[in-house]
Amino acid sequence: MEFGFNLNRTANASAWRVLPNRWDFVAFPLIICLLAMAAIGFHESMAPISTLSAQPISLDPSNLPEYAMRTTLRMLAAMIASLVFTLGYGTLAAKSRRAAQVLVPILDILQSVPVLGYISFTVTFFLALFPSRVLGAELAAIFAIFTSQAWNMTFSFYQSLRTVPRDLDEVSKGFHLTGWQRFWKLEVPFSMPGLIWNMMMSMSGGWFFVVASEAITVGNHTITLPGIGAYLAQAIADKNLHAIGWVILTMVVVILAYDQLLFRPLVAWADKFRMENTSSGNAPESWLLDLIRRTRLIHRLLVPAGWLLANAARVPLRLPALASIRRAVPAAGSGKPSKLGDIVWMTFVLVLTVFVVWRVVGYVRTGVTLDEIGHVLVLGLITLLRVVVLIAIASVIWVPLGVLIGLRPALAEKIQPLAQFLAAFPANLLFPAFVVVIVRFHLNPDVWLSPLIVLG
Repeated sequence: MEFGFNLNRTANASAWRVLPNRWDFVAFPLIICLLAMAAIGFHESMAPISTLSAQPISLDPSNLPEYAMRTTLRMLAAMIASLVFTLGYGTLAAKSRRAAQVLVPILDILQSVPVLGYISFTVTFFLALFPSRVLGAELAAIFAIFTSQAWNMTFSFYQSLRTVPRDLDEVSKGFHLTGWQRFWKLEVPFSMPGLIWNMMMSMSGGWFFVVASEAITVGNHTITLPGIGAYLAQAIADKNLHAIGWVILTMVVVILAYDQLLFRPLVAWADKFRMENTSSGNAPESWLLDLIRRTRLIHRLLVPAGWLLANAARVPLRLPALASIRRAVPAAGSGKPSKLGDIVWMTFVLVLTVFVVWRVVGYVRTGVTLDEIGHVLVLGLITLLRVVVLIAIASVIWVPLGVLIGLRPALAEKIQPLAQFLAAFPANLLFPAFVVVIVRFHLNPDVWLSPLIVLG
């Protein structure tokens, strides 16, 4: 009898542990809204491409919630693609000294190419993949946003892998971790705080170019995707200041939403991986992260996924690509083979570079004269001069302020939320207001448009 009573009590306790609590009833609507957004976005992407011309962009403010949702989904899809690219490209560049000699300069060049430069030769490819569906145009827009996010994140991850503390490296060797285990147990967690902050900056960069990514031109035909960028472009074309004001208000709401629902929880979660030798201010907090931790049913549903990820990170794979970074001092007896290999590798890279430059010059000269190339170079030098001067001015102003805030934890705690919001706010939404002021007071555009670079 007592055994049966204990069995019933155990069964009741198990059933109680899987019943939702009050926090589950708050979290479930958020999860359902996220799934609904993804489902609606997928359904709209699979629609015939003719629907884009049948439904032109409307400046009615009631359409802004739908446009904001479509643009946000594109941004998140590009962010996921950028994260995958970062983990692969950054790891290869950090782990292979010879690969880094090629990959790092290429990455530096790629981040200097304007987004419009990528759209010009990739849009045809994506449209050809799905010629009769909106998905082709969506992929082209996502790739354009990807090119404004990935490079910054990859540089951050690469630098983190190169600066893993030596004592942590020795501990990983002491535990006999394989390259796969070391990657997920040491290197990714160590890089996570800096990577998340750079993800926030990359998100801002994506919003900066969302106008160009949502209006895709193929020949004489323009494909306009519903979104905030297309709405803003239409408002500027119609010189509708009220619509521009609605866009700015919508962007404030959207940025506050994904700051609270995405980046604030990520910052609070990644704080446990931060390496600090001195005491700091209060740890960052997130109401959403606390909410998920207090749930009962959702927490139980997430346990299997966490178990799978944890065990996948413990798989003792031995991949040469994830071997430890080669130290500056080569091993004994390995000098000559390494030197010979370096000579062969550099010769191959030099020959390949000369070949690529020769093909590019030959391609450009078929449609562009030398005078036009010289004119573009002069204009590029003028732009470079503007950028260098404004970077110097911005550094003189903001670096001392950053040091001042960073040395005062109480002040940093108050400034940090504002800094996160301003970092995520796309500066190009303010451009129409600046242009109105310049036109109104007959200012010199060559002078007064230059400070807008600082906002980027």
